[in-house]
Amino acid sequence: MTKYLGRYDDLKLRLMVIERLRLLKDKYSYKQLSNLTGLPESVLCRYVKGSVLPGGETALELWKKLENIESLSSIIKSKIEYTPDGLLNLTRIVYNPYIIKLASQYAVMKFSSKKIKKVITAAINGIPLATEIAVNMEKELIVAKDAKEVGIKEFVETSYHPGGSSEMKTLYIPKGCIKHGDEVLIVDDLIRTGRTLNAIVRLVEKNKGRVEGVFALVVVGDKWRENVKIDCPVEAGLKIEEKDLVKKVV
Repeated sequence: MTKYLGRYDDLKLRLMVIERLRLLKDKYSYKQLSNLTGLPESVLCRYVKGSVLPGGETALELWKKLENIESLSSIIKSKIEYTPDGLLNLTRIVYNPYIIKLASQYAVMKFSSKKIKKVITAAINGIPLATEIAVNMEKELIVAKDAKEVGIKEFVETSYHPGGSSEMKTLYIPKGCIKHGDEVLIVDDLIRTGRTLNAIVRLVEKNKGRVEGVFALVVVGDKWRENVKIDCPVEAGLKIEEKDLVKKVV
């Protein structure tokens, strides 16, 4: 973790690991956490109270152990709902403060070696997560909306077919909010067809920005990659195979 980071970013990530530990402390005793992590109760107590911070490599190892105790994927899986018509209802996930905080930490860890300058998402469901990630990364947030905002004179736009109807949809971002060479992280709640994701990619590229990574709470299968042309890491809180989704609906 410390290999690619400056001292400030390294400290931020170490503090983030402590925050994750504190979240788990609400559910587990020090004795239970000691058994699960292999660390003495006294050390865990000092971490939780902030008396001492783990070193960079120790923090990374502790993060992995904490993820094994209560993984982001298992939490999302327990909250996800399946509709009779084959859709996913993520309402209990995208507006859950604990999940959003945990997913944000997960994303920050996954992209800690990337030089992210902007975070972008499409309205509406991706906004809570993208906001939390942008705050943790201390980066500017951009929201692509389906209507032009009053007071903004110029926009960059792209249209796409979201599926499910014959109508086209258009996304807008203020002109100049992404500058030439800006490294951008795309955040979304769900990737299934890839159409919305590809529209955001086009918005970034129209502004001469560069997509450095994609993070979504849930990704369904890999067929969506046929609709998206990107060469960057794609991370997800939970991946569901299309065949498993069909079984759930049936």
